[in-house]
Amino acid sequence: MAADRRSKADTLALRQRLISSSCRLFFPEDPVKIVRAQGQYMYDEQGAEYIDCINNVAHVGHCHPVVVRAAHEQNQVLNTNSRYLHDNIVDYAQRLSETLPEPLCVFYFLNSGWGNSNSKT
Repeated sequence: MAADRRSKADTLALRQRLISSSCRLFFPEDPVKIVRAQGQYMYDEQGAEYIDCINNVAHVGHCHPVVVRAAHEQNQVLNTNSRYLHDNIVDYAQRLSETLPEPLCVFYFLNSGWGNSNSKT
């Protein structure tokens, strides 16, 4: 699945050529090249360990076996977005709504808590 490891400089050069500049890097002057993660930690290409407090995984960690298993099982059936009609999204919304007060029971599901972080509004 993963390509052979590239140097940080090679990865950065490819990113600058192939990825839109609106997809900004953290620490653009010297970006951290993360190569793996486990639990609450991420590791760079030199093996330095970082606590991940940003990537929306702090609640379960990276590679949590229950989450990996659930994602694997779901991907064997269907991997799609919320723009198609499917029972899973309404089943989840219904379960979530049972834990919240009525005014908070309309949902907008995203893949990230960041939304459009480049917005000037």
